[in-house]
Amino acid sequence: MMNLPLWLIPLLPLVGTILLGAIAVISSGSKKGPSEGMVGFLAVLFPALAFVAVLLLAMGMPVDGIRGTLCNWIDIPLFKADFGFLFDGLSRIMLLFVTGIGALITLYSIGYMHGDRGFARFFAYINLFLFSMIVLVLGDSLLLTFLGWEGVGLCSYLLIGFWNKDVNNCKAANKAFIVNRVGDIGFLLGMLCLVTVGGAGILNYDALNAFIQMILTGGHVEIVLPILSLAGLLFFIGCTGKSAQIPLLTWLPDAMAGPTPVSALIHAATMVTAGVYLLARLGNMFALLPVVLFIITLIGLLTAFWAAMAGLFQNDIKKVLAYSTISQLGYMFMAAGVCAFDASIFHVFTHAFFKAALFLGAGAVIHALAGEQDMRKMGGMLKKTPVTACVMLFAFFAIIGFPGFAGFWSKDLILERLFMSGPLGPAFYVVGLLTAVITAVYMGRLIILTFFGSYRGSKESEEHIHEAPACMLIPMVILAIGAIFAGYFWADSLGITVFSDSLAPVVGAAQASVVHAGAHVNPLIFAGLGTLAALLGMFIALKVYGSARIPEAKGSSAPQGFKASWTFFFDSLHKYCGIIPVSVLAWICDVVVDKILQAIQWTVGAIATILGDGVSTFQVRKVRLQLAFSVACVAILVAVVLLTGGTF
Repeated sequence: MMNLPLWLIPLLPLVGTILLGAIAVISSGSKKGPSEGMVGFLAVLFPALAFVAVLLLAMGMPVDGIRGTLCNWIDIPLFKADFGFLFDGLSRIMLLFVTGIGALITLYSIGYMHGDRGFARFFAYINLFLFSMIVLVLGDSLLLTFLGWEGVGLCSYLLIGFWNKDVNNCKAANKAFIVNRVGDIGFLLGMLCLVTVGGAGILNYDALNAFIQMILTGGHVEIVLPILSLAGLLFFIGCTGKSAQIPLLTWLPDAMAGPTPVSALIHAATMVTAGVYLLARLGNMFALLPVVLFIITLIGLLTAFWAAMAGLFQNDIKKVLAYSTISQLGYMFMAAGVCAFDASIFHVFTHAFFKAALFLGAGAVIHALAGEQDMRKMGGMLKKTPVTACVMLFAFFAIIGFPGFAGFWSKDLILERLFMSGPLGPAFYVVGLLTAVITAVYMGRLIILTFFGSYRGSKESEEHIHEAPACMLIPMVILAIGAIFAGYFWADSLGITVFSDSLAPVVGAAQASVVHAGAHVNPLIFAGLGTLAALLGMFIALKVYGSARIPEAKGSSAPQGFKASWTFFFDSLHKYCGIIPVSVLAWICDVVVDKILQAIQWTVGAIATILGDGVSTFQVRKVRLQLAFSVACVAILVAVVLLTGGTF
C-alpha cells in the first residue's frame, strides 16, 4: 500500500480550482492570459492526479479501510467534530469513477468549450465540483458528508447557469438549487434526530455503526426505533432531492440548460449518485427500518416507471437522457429499498460509464450540428460521425441490458434481488421488467432518429457536419469500453466477485440482516427474461421508428399539453403544496403579525404611557403644538355639551 495521506485526494482538485480561478480573474481583466491549451492541461491534470492517488491507495487497502483525521473541526462544550476521512470498500469504488470519469469529462470539455469566453472559469467550477464530491464520499461523518453535499449543490448552480446570458439557463440553475435545498432540510433534520438519540458523536459513521450494534445486542431496538425511523425518512427526503426521485425530480430535466459536459458530470459521476451513496453508507441503520425501506422501494419503482414513460415523449436528445437518468436512479433506489446495497452501488458504477458515454456522444452530435438538439432534425449521422455513433450504440446496448454489456450484469442483478425481496417481490419485479422494455423503446428511438435514415435538417447545416476532435473522441471511446466491460467486475456466472467482495465489509451486515424469499431461483431465468425485455423493446422501437417511419417521426410528437404534463404534475404539486402555502404563511407573518399586530402593540403602548404619565405627556415645548391641543380640547368639550343637551 502506498503511504499517501487521504487529504491529498481532495487537495488536488482544490488546488486546480484555486489556480484556474486565479487565471479566470486575470483573464477577465485583460485580453492577454494563458492559452486554452495551458488552461485545459491544468484542468485535466489535477483530477487525473487525484485518480492516480485513489488507484494507488486502492491497490493495497486493508479490509477494514483507511482512516485519517486532518484536524479538529468543531470544539464546543456540547458538540465536537473532527475533519476526518474514511477510505473503505464503498468510498474506494465511488472515488475511482468520480475521479476517473471526472478527468475524462474534463478532457472532453476542452474541445466542447473551445472559444468560450468563460473557458478558465468553467474548468475552475469543474474542479470545485470534483473537490466537493470527493469530500462528500471521503468524509468519515455525516457532518463532513453534508459539507460536500452542499458543495455539489452550489457547483450545480454555477455550472447549470454557466451561460447566464440566457434567462432560461438562470431559471434552471435557480430551480436546481432551490429544489435541492428543500431536500437538504431533510438531511439536516435527520442529523438532528440522530444527535437527539445518540449524542453528537453519533454523526461519525463508525460511531453510528457501533451504536446500531449496541442497541441490537442490548435489546433496546423498540425504544429508539421511532426516532431512527424518523431520521431514516428525513435522510431519504434529502436523497430524493439530490438523486431526483419523486417528488423532488423536476430540476434534473431542466438542468440540461447547462453545457453538455456538465450534464454528463452531474448525471454520471457526481451529484445524482450522492443520494444512493448515502443510503448505502447508512445501510446498517436502514436495515432496522422496514417501513422506511418499503417507502424507498415504492418511490424508486414509481420514479423508474414514470421517467421511462416520460422519455418516450421527448424530442430533445439531452432531455431523453435526463429522464433516462431519473429512471436508472429509480432502479438503484429500488435495490437499496430491499437492502441490496451492493447491487445498487454496482448499478451506480456501471451506469457511470454508459451514461457518461451517452451524454458525451450526444454532446458530440450537438457539436457537429452547431447546437441542434431536436432529434426530429437529425438522422443519417452514422455515416457522418461513425465513431460517435459506435460509442452511443455500445452505451445503448449497455443501458438496455443487452447480454455481455455492463447494464446486463447490474440491472438484472437488481431485478433478481427485487423478486426475492418478499411477498411483493414478484410485483416489483414485473414493474421493473416492464420499465426495462420501455427503456429499450425510448433509447431505441433516440438511436434510430439520430443515426439512421436520412438527414432531416437543412442542407446548409448538413454540409458542416463533422466528427468531434480527438480530445472529445478519446474520452468517449474509453467510456464506451467501460460500457462494455465494467459489468465483468461482478459476473457470478463467470466466478468473478471482485465488486461484491469489496463491498461486503461495508454493507454485508445490513444485507445479512434481511432475509429474502425465493433465494433458490435460477439466475439464468432472470438473465433470460431481462434479455427478452431488451429484445422486445428494440423490436418495438424498430417497428415504430424504423427507417421507413423516420420521415413521419419528424413531424409527429405528443400534443404539447400532454407532453408537458410529465413535469407539469410535479411542478404543480410543488406550487400548490409548497410554494403557495409558504407564500401565504409569509404574507400572514408580514402583514398580520409584523405590521398589524405591531401597530396594535404600538397603540396600546402609547395609551398606557399616556395614562401612566398623565397630562405631563402633553406638556411639550412647542407653542404651536400646545395651541393645537387647546383647540382640540375645546372642540371636544363643546361636542360633549351639545350631545348631552347641556348649555354653556
